[in-house]
Amino acid sequence: MDQSLQSELTQSVTRSSGSFELVLGASIFGLLGFLIDRALGLVPLFTIAFAVAALIGATASIYYRYRAAMAELAEQRP
Repeated sequence: MDQSLQSELTQSVTRSSGSFELVLGASIFGLLGFLIDRALGLVPLFTIAFAVAALIGATASIYYRYRAAMAELAEQRP
């Protein structure tokens, strides 16, 4: 496979990982919170708290990666 094609495919996969990060992170943490709530007999306190924390963390991660990529592109510009 051509090196430039491999690089383009790698960049495409990296760009699309943000959606998986948002969905899977919130789902996994929400499930963990649900299991804790179920074990403690609470209302869905931990389910909501863990899911929101995962969404905030994933959003911040995507935002800062975007900012770093834009700063890198700005440096490469003549």
